[in-house]
Amino acid sequence: MTNDDLIRRNFRSVCEAGDMQAYDELYKSLYSRLIHFSAAVVGSFHLAEEIVSDVFIMVWQKRSQLISVENPVVYLYICTRNLSYNTLQQQRKHQYASLENLDTDAIAMSPDQEHNMISAEVAQKIESAIRSLPARCQLIFRLVKQDGLKYKEVGELLEISPKTVDAQLTIAVKKVAEAIRLDMSAELAQSYLLRQ
Repeated sequence: MTNDDLIRRNFRSVCEAGDMQAYDELYKSLYSRLIHFSAAVVGSFHLAEEIVSDVFIMVWQKRSQLISVENPVVYLYICTRNLSYNTLQQQRKHQYASLENLDTDAIAMSPDQEHNMISAEVAQKIESAIRSLPARCQLIFRLVKQDGLKYKEVGELLEISPKTVDAQLTIAVKKVAEAIRLDMSAELAQSYLLRQ
């Protein structure tokens, strides 16, 4: 069973039976991802924690009305996005929340060493290359490659077309691959020269 299948099952158990254990599992599986996403929008992990907690409280309170939700992951991301934007508006920090003004440090998550058998040095180079991307491109890359969302889901979440997601992801992958290749080539050349 995939992680998304498990999330769907837990979400359904929460909505249909009010299963508190399923609620806890749902919370544990998505909490960190949603906090990073919200923090990227609002610029504060503390505020993002409150927002994501409010999203989960809302899910519990309205669980019987959410039975028809087909994709709980996208639904929870959209709820988090909307509450993050509403919070910004209430605080009057920004007149308009834009994907171009994201806190890119907040959306940065180091690759999971258990799932990716790569060295810390290579992971650091990948992260550095990702951080060099424009904010919107970086967010799309992370949502697709790290959070495992589909192009259509990311498009729905960010209110852009799946083709735009594809185009941005293509740019991101090329830039990351280029940066890593150049960095690795320079290292190989340097190590070769040092051996001579």
